[in-house]
Amino acid sequence: MKRLAIAIGLALGMAHGAAAQDSRAAIIDSAWDTRPYIDGLRQRGVEVVGRYLARCPQPERGLPSKRLIDQGPSSDPSSEVRRILDAGMAILSIYQYNNDSKLKFVGKDRDGKPLPDAACRPTTRERSPTAEGELDAVAAVTQAKALGQPRRSAIYFGVDIAFQRSDGATRAAMLAYFREVRRIVRGAGYALGAYGNGDALDVLLEAGLIEHTWLSASRAYPGSTAFHNSGRWQLFQSGVNLEWFGGTPGSCRPGLPLDVNVKNPRFANDALGFWGRRGVTRLAAGRTRAIYDARRFACDGDARIRRTATSGARDLISAGNQCRGGRTVRHPATVDFANAVRIGEQRGSVVEVDHDDDGTMDGWTAVSNLTPSFSVKPEWIFSKSARHAARCPS
Repeated sequence: MKRLAIAIGLALGMAHGAAAQDSRAAIIDSAWDTRPYIDGLRQRGVEVVGRYLARCPQPERGLPSKRLIDQGPSSDPSSEVRRILDAGMAILSIYQYNNDSKLKFVGKDRDGKPLPDAACRPTTRERSPTAEGELDAVAAVTQAKALGQPRRSAIYFGVDIAFQRSDGATRAAMLAYFREVRRIVRGAGYALGAYGNGDALDVLLEAGLIEHTWLSASRAYPGSTAFHNSGRWQLFQSGVNLEWFGGTPGSCRPGLPLDVNVKNPRFANDALGFWGRRGVTRLAAGRTRAIYDARRFACDGDARIRRTATSGARDLISAGNQCRGGRTVRHPATVDFANAVRIGEQRGSVVEVDHDDDGTMDGWTAVSNLTPSFSVKPEWIFSKSARHAARCPS
């Protein structure tokens, strides 16, 4: 009961603060052209849009609009970059090109084949981590300048793998790669950040190679829970594989696939390298705090989403009430263990939850299903049965 009373007090305090500050997601990232959705993003409170840089296009991955530069340079008024900036939003620059394999650091794709050269031509030539880092850093800087990205803003390089600090070979290759990336990116006047799991960010910070840390959402990746709970992260990817603007059931249409992110209020005065029409951009400290305070993790393995505040534990949100990929699909009836949600109004022992962080509350769950704050993330449980049986600490 003590934990429940604390949780209720925290939630009520958050709700009063949210009256003055918008707790909806302010930072999203997407591998898709956002132009059709810019007005909708602004209406939903988005202030920063993460978009991608990459050495070469990647149509083979089914992402024809992943590179921001392919949607036009800053000199084109109809380009995506201009549309985002003209709408008063800022950009988070992310470099990612085959960064989802540890072979990337030795210039190879997931199948062990050498990656294309600087002109995107196939090659059979072996490449060192330094040479691969040089190719990527030059591409990142060239594209950033063509997009009008100002000096002193940041480029975040992805380490989208389950990196383990005990993997000596991958560690050495990653450090060599990032040393070269840092030399070129910093030499061009940009700050360097990294997106990755806890172990990767730990190693890069210890080596003094990055200024900014963006913790991935992967719950089971090495070191991620410990890194989150240490409070050293600046950005946290709190929701992935979401889709907004898909319409309503019965009239579904393809929407915008995206992820949502939370800024750590410990770094409220740090711009984190976002850039806008007037240069480096900061989010308001009050809104950063409101967003953080309105997030919780599910620590119960059966965190059911009830239909209403007075619903029983079996009266869950209805099936078939969500649009994804242009069709109606079943809405999840629970908040997955260690996943994040936005909370809203509280009534007694239950609280509203926005499961997909799209700005609209989806249902209600017991306060006791969630962590009292966003500062402590539950340790991942690998056993499915043990995870389902998990209950929050009292």
